[in-house]
Amino acid sequence: MIRMSRSAVNMISGGVDSVTTTYYVKKVLRPKKQLLIFCDYKQRTYAYEEFCIKKVSRELRTPLKIIDLKWLGHISTSLLTHPEKEIPETKEDDLWDPAKARQRILRWWDPCRNAILLLVGLAHAESFYISKNERFDVYIGIRRETPVAMKDNTPEFLEEINRLAEQATHHGGYKLLAPLITYDKDRVVKLGEELGVPWEYTYSCYSGHGFRTMDGKKLPVHCGICSNCKRRKMAFKEAGVKDPSAYAN
Repeated sequence: MIRMSRSAVNMISGGVDSVTTTYYVKKVLRPKKQLLIFCDYKQRTYAYEEFCIKKVSRELRTPLKIIDLKWLGHISTSLLTHPEKEIPETKEDDLWDPAKARQRILRWWDPCRNAILLLVGLAHAESFYISKNERFDVYIGIRRETPVAMKDNTPEFLEEINRLAEQATHHGGYKLLAPLITYDKDRVVKLGEELGVPWEYTYSCYSGHGFRTMDGKKLPVHCGICSNCKRRKMAFKEAGVKDPSAYAN
């Protein structure tokens, strides 16, 4: 775990991992300043993610900036950016099958997405240093994926992108960090519970299923059958934490 921080740019998607990372940076690292950056890459669940991120931004009293990356969605073949295509149900047993996991990767792969997100954050960090002489590091909420990791969700990827940052910026000295990179999802949930993450305002679904009012609150609805919903449900169960989110199935 990282124990100290300068100011922080948090790349945030509204999911369990990125919101928990944001809370960890805010409450444990206590940066001098913190900026949340959310990218619109034409993902089909944008409205639900934006809804949650705005709630988190207000809860933490942390500024939020939304970046237009719709061009990425236009060139992507991922089901995440093609709402006209149906997202199939994933069986729980298939989540742990390496062969089937490898087959699913391109279903969710947007070209160079995590590298692009981190470079967006890095550009902001460099701008702050050049214009205001303020040092910001960049945080992303990626974690250990099982049974097969996407290439841009690994310690090796982080090591390479940090080397790139030294050559891509004038002064160098920036850090691109993923505090939860060695965590399984149930451990992320346990940490988020300790930090007081409002789980009802996190969104994991790949397909999107509208909004629903529960206990007087407007909440985004998870489909409950896509691979990410199944993984979310399993993580909360294994962590022994109640998930107050809305599910269609």
